[in-house]
Amino acid sequence: MSLIAVLPRHYRAIVLEVLVAFPDATVWVEHQRCSDFSEAGPLTQHGIAHMRDFEVRTDSGIPILGFHDHPREMWINADFPTLAERLANAGHVKIEF
Repeated sequence: MSLIAVLPRHYRAIVLEVLVAFPDATVWVEHQRCSDFSEAGPLTQHGIAHMRDFEVRTDSGIPILGFHDHPREMWINADFPTLAERLANAGHVKIEF
């Protein structure tokens, strides 16, 4: 799998945008499926900043976006370039080359 490296700015907004683009996607936090997308759940700016393993996957299990170790190492699957552009145009990420 080829990756697009991105520098995230708004963690929660990124996740919510991906879920809008892929409504059947699943979110995985620390190797466990997460279904609480509320502001009281783990997917807050502060919560995501302290995660070590995070992925959003298609309903068939293909990784869309994620990071391992730190959110500053976020990537987007290169099979989804329009998502990377959408997030960059919204100001949520900066695409790194």
